Amino acid sequence: MKKLIPLLLAIFMLLGTQVALGATEAKLSGSGVVTPQAYETISDGQCYIANNGDGTIRITGSTSTSYAVGEIGLKLSLQYYSGGKWSTLSSYSYSNANSDYVFGGKTITVSKGYNYRVMAQHTSLNGGVNESGQSYSTSIYYE
Repeated sequence: MKKLIPLLLAIFMLLGTQVALGATEAKLSGSGVVTPQAYETISDGQCYIANNGDGTIRITGSTSTSYAVGEIGLKLSLQYYSGGKWSTLSSYSYSNANSDYVFGGKTITVSKGYNYRVMAQHTSLNGGVNESGQSYSTSIYYE
């Protein structure tokens, strides 16, 4: 029996590790870890911002679901920081029907002297299940 206890402890530790790894797969970037029970369909959501160096910024994002849903959506909003708050400069929506993935991107001319970031709204509609979540990119200063 004494030999069996360490073996059982090792098995439980391995199972605990698998559960923890599974939980990190169901997260939306910038919004912290989301438990797998939080969403039935949405499995991932991301957004990015890049300075092109020519007076423009490139924003991109994606939404993924665990399986093909009736409609999967993504709304990218370019935001700038001014007066102590983030304000939306422009928004762009993308969607796919009967799919498990949607990607979108846009190149936008911006003004110097501001911090910019992307806020993404990730959506999934499948029968009576309507889900949404948000993610945020890091901010960049355009000079």
